[in-house]
Amino acid sequence: MTSVDFATRRDVLRDIYRELSARPGERTTDELLDELCERYETQGLIRSKTTLRQIWQMGFRQRAFDYRDQVASVHVPVWLNAEIDSEAAFVQRAESGFVYAVINAGLEIDKAELALILLNDGEHTEYIDSLLADLQQRGLIIEADGRYMLPGHSSIPFADEPALQPIIYDIENMQLPDSMARGFEKARSLAKTAMLQRSQDFAASARSYLMACRLQWEAVESGEPGATLEDLRWYMASYASVRAGELSQIHRDYAHSRPYYLAFFFLVQEDDPLWSRMRGLINPMLSYYWVNAWRELGLNAGNPSLNATTPAEIAVRAATHETPELCSLWYTMSNALAEVNPGLVRRVASQIRLNRGESPTYAQVADTLEQMLMQ
Repeated sequence: MTSVDFATRRDVLRDIYRELSARPGERTTDELLDELCERYETQGLIRSKTTLRQIWQMGFRQRAFDYRDQVASVHVPVWLNAEIDSEAAFVQRAESGFVYAVINAGLEIDKAELALILLNDGEHTEYIDSLLADLQQRGLIIEADGRYMLPGHSSIPFADEPALQPIIYDIENMQLPDSMARGFEKARSLAKTAMLQRSQDFAASARSYLMACRLQWEAVESGEPGATLEDLRWYMASYASVRAGELSQIHRDYAHSRPYYLAFFFLVQEDDPLWSRMRGLINPMLSYYWVNAWRELGLNAGNPSLNATTPAEIAVRAATHETPELCSLWYTMSNALAEVNPGLVRRVASQIRLNRGESPTYAQVADTLEQMLMQ
């Protein structure tokens, strides 16, 4: 939320709105951002295209743009969403994503703190009220007993999330020793132990993380002071990562490891606090996820080197492999990934274009990944 300062964010959002209002559907996202980049450079303003993309993503995540009947991409013409009828409405729609992210993470809403972060002024809480009202009107959040949450969610807002059911099943069936202390402090201690164990013993680490998940889950459900959903999600993502490693690297059970990889990717999204905590695991997890397709089919020859190959390169090699079964399995796995973490798939597609976009083969794989996002 603080990666771009208030004045820059507002200035760019207004310019995006004005450009799309004046010339709807005449440019792609890339073309529009390139134009803005050149304009700011002429004005002596230091605003990289990366910064402009970050600001654009705010509106994209809140469905402020329309791509008509084409796949949402930076390479197709773009319009404003028909619901956006003013500059103020566009800015509000984009910035409502900040508040939604806080609620989606299961955190309490502190209007003064949010106003300070968003507006540099903690007294303007009425703006936060307007963002909350917008999210409620669009059916993205509800208010119950003075607390905001996602529709249909309990004290554990992701308890019914399909992508997390393998982890939740394990948590519910984890039998804790009678002598074990309860509470979030013990959960935190077990998570620290699991972190030390993971480099030497996947199975032991998975068990410690799972016990931490069970204790933290109970602490959150009972309303124990200090027990946060953010820590629970951290423990669950950590458990998913080591359980996936245990199943695939120790037991060679690649098919059963996939749901745990997908649970990890569901929890670790680019606009979520877990992203920075888990940054070092994201590329390795994605590489293992795709390379396991070779292993599952027993294709040892041509198996990409995990240390020397990026996820983008692995995706291209799998999608264009001479073995149809591998191409098909990669496609199925990538579709599943796009369902739980579309941002990561979009990120890989962008990396493919950036690295080798001039190659028809690479461009075709990037197109394939972007098409998955609209299915």
